[in-house]
Amino acid sequence: MYAELVEALRRALEPLLSGRVAALTATALIYLSFAFVRAISSLVVNREKIARIEAEVNEWEERRKRAIEARDRRMYERVMRERSRIERLRWEMSKERLKGSIVSLITWLALFKLLWDAVGGGRPVVLLPLPTGYSKAPFFTWFILNSFWAGALVDKAWKLMKGLLHVER
Repeated sequence: MYAELVEALRRALEPLLSGRVAALTATALIYLSFAFVRAISSLVVNREKIARIEAEVNEWEERRKRAIEARDRRMYERVMRERSRIERLRWEMSKERLKGSIVSLITWLALFKLLWDAVGGGRPVVLLPLPTGYSKAPFFTWFILNSFWAGALVDKAWKLMKGLLHVER
């Protein structure tokens, strides 16, 4: 099944990865794969839970800070009684974020492997301007280079789209 998927993808991408549109196609593949990774991650991570926990932890931190600034020992002790509950909430938030990171990493690796097999990791897709002249960069190099900023750009676009959809409702 995997071999058939790779072959079908290879046949579909072959005309797009040769000639003048190779760099554009490779870049589009990279950004589409990162959008897919982001979508999968958002399905796994409970963002509302994280936001709720963050708000509660921040509120507790604010109360603790006010007690310290006021030098009110009783208020500080009352606030500190909740410390173990807040630590559990922080642990829960960390687990939720880690779950998203693990799923994102696994998805990214699977897509990288799929594209590596379909496109061919060593296939030159773009010319990189270097001080010594232009160098043909293979797909895997272009994928890794774009990975540095593609995730952040897709994440910003995702949040923007989510905000726009939320405003329209």
